[in-house]
Amino acid sequence: MASITGKSHLFFVTSPRSPYKMRDEVKVLAENFSGQKWERNRHLQTEFYKRLAEEEFFTGTLTGELDFKARDRITRAPKSLGLVNLSPQIALTEAGEAYLYGPRPHEIFARQLLKFQLPSPYHVDKGKTYWIRPYLELLRLIDELETLSKNEIAAFVTQLVHFRKYDEVKEKIRAFREAVKQLDCSKTSYNRYFHQVFSAEILNVYAAQIKTGNFQLRESRSTTLEKFIGAKKRNHLDYADAAIRYLRETRLVSLTSGRSNRLYIPDAKREEVAFILENTPREPQNVADIDEFKAYLFDASLPLLYTDDQERLIQAVLALSSEQSRRELLRLSIEELKNIKEQLTRQRVETTLAEQINRLELYEEYDDITATYRDIIARQVFDAPLMLEWNTWRAFVMLDDGRIIGNFRFDDTGMPLSTAPGNQADILCQYDDFDVLVEVTLTRGARQYEVEGEPVARHVGNHQTQSTKATYCIFIAPSLNPATLAHFYILHQREVVYYGGKARIIPLALPDFQVMLECARHSSQKPTAVTIKKFVEKAAQLAEEAENEQAWYDELRSLAANWVS
Repeated sequence: MASITGKSHLFFVTSPRSPYKMRDEVKVLAENFSGQKWERNRHLQTEFYKRLAEEEFFTGTLTGELDFKARDRITRAPKSLGLVNLSPQIALTEAGEAYLYGPRPHEIFARQLLKFQLPSPYHVDKGKTYWIRPYLELLRLIDELETLSKNEIAAFVTQLVHFRKYDEVKEKIRAFREAVKQLDCSKTSYNRYFHQVFSAEILNVYAAQIKTGNFQLRESRSTTLEKFIGAKKRNHLDYADAAIRYLRETRLVSLTSGRSNRLYIPDAKREEVAFILENTPREPQNVADIDEFKAYLFDASLPLLYTDDQERLIQAVLALSSEQSRRELLRLSIEELKNIKEQLTRQRVETTLAEQINRLELYEEYDDITATYRDIIARQVFDAPLMLEWNTWRAFVMLDDGRIIGNFRFDDTGMPLSTAPGNQADILCQYDDFDVLVEVTLTRGARQYEVEGEPVARHVGNHQTQSTKATYCIFIAPSLNPATLAHFYILHQREVVYYGGKARIIPLALPDFQVMLECARHSSQKPTAVTIKKFVEKAAQLAEEAENEQAWYDELRSLAANWVS
C-alpha cells in the first residue's frame, strides 16, 4: 500500500515505461512464481528479477538492489492496473489472463486504465485530496480540446487531482493556447514562454510545501528553490510522457504527426471514445471494502466498451468494408465480429503504410525525414528512441528497393506505437542474396557500449546462424563511443562460432548517415540493392584492411560521403 496523503499533484503510472513491455514481465511472474508469497519477500523478488534477466527481451542490469527493481516493475503498473494480485499469494487476475493470452490486449488495457483511480486501496489518501479516474479525464480533455500536448499535460493536467477541477484545468489550457497565439516571436520563443508558465504553475502546485521552506529533494540533502522547481518540472514531464505511452496503448488515441507531441482522437475512434465518456462513471469506485474493489478491478469485462454490443460492432464493420453482408454478420458472435473488425482495421493500416511507402520511394518525405532527425536530436519529439527507429525505417525505405521491415509496432493510424522488442533488430532490410540489420540508439558515452555492444552482435549472430544469405548490420547513433567502435572493429577480425562467423557490423554516426541520404537525394540514379551491397561489402573489407578502429572509421566516413558515386 502506498500513501498519497499530503501530495498535491496528479500522477500517472511510470513503471514500466513501456506498457507493451509489461506483458512479457508479468508473464514471467505468473508462469514461474504463481502461488508464492510476494509481499515482504525480498528473496523471491530478487529471484524474479534474476529470472527476468535470463529472457532475451530483458534490457536492465544485474547491479544494485534487485528486489527493489523487481518491485518497481510489478507493484507499479501490473498491480495498480489489476493484472496481478499479490496478496495473499501471487496470482494472475481475470483481467491479467485476458491481457496476456487473449486476442485483444489493447481492449483489456483500455478497461484497466479506465478503472485506475485515486484514491484506491493501493493508493491511500487520508487527506482526501484525490477523487479522480486520471486516464478517463485525460481522454475527456483530448476529446473536448481536440488535441493535447505533452507540455500541457505536464503543466496543467497534473493539477487535476479531483474531477470537479476539470473545467478549471481545461480553461487554463485554453488560456495558455490563446497566449501562445499572441506571442511576439521576435522577443521570445515558445519554449521560453512555456517554461515561464510551467515554473509559475509549479510554484502554485507546491505553494504550501514551498511556504514552509521544506523543499528538499530526495536525492539531495540541500537545494535551492530554483533546483526544486527544475526537479518538479522534470517529474511532471515524466508523468506526461508515461501518460501518453499508456493511453496510446489502448489504440483510442494517436499522435498528430511523427514530429509532434500532441495526442488526438482519430475519426475512426470517435464513437468509441464518446461511448466511454458518456457511460464510464467519473466517480471512483468505493475503496472501503478491498475485496469489493478487487472484484471490480480484476473483472475483464468492466467497464463496458462501445464494441461490447453486437449492433454497434456490425455498424463498425460495415463502416470499414462494403463487402460485408449485414445478414451474415447478424449470425456471428460478438467475439467473431471483433475479430473481423480487427482484421479490417489492420488491412486499413497496411493500406496506409503502402501509401506512405510510395511517397517515401519518390523522396516526397525527404525534407520531413531530415527535419525529424533534427527534432529527435534536440529531444523535441515524443519518445525519441521510438521516433529514431521509425524515421530510420522511413530513410531506408526511401534509399533502396529492398523489403524494409520495421520491427517496431504501428497503431491503427499507421503511426509508430512502441519500439522493437529487445530480442530482435530494430529494422530488417531483405534483399535477394543478402540481408542488412539496422540498429539505432540515442545512447552516448560509455553507456552506449554497455547497452548496445553485446545485444547488437547477438542479433547479428542469431540472424546469421538462421539465414543462408550473407548478413550485415548498420549501427547508427548520434555519435560513436570509442569502445563501441573498437568492439565492432574486433568482431570483423575474428570468426566467432556463437555469432555464426564474423559479425559484420558497420557503425555510423547519424551525421554520416544523413550525408548518405543527401548523396542519394541528389544522385542522378536512385540507389538499388546493388548499391547497398557494394557499400556494406566495401565497409567490411575496409575493417579487415585497416590498421586500427580509428583508421577504419575514417575510411567509413569517406565511403559514406561517396557511396552512390
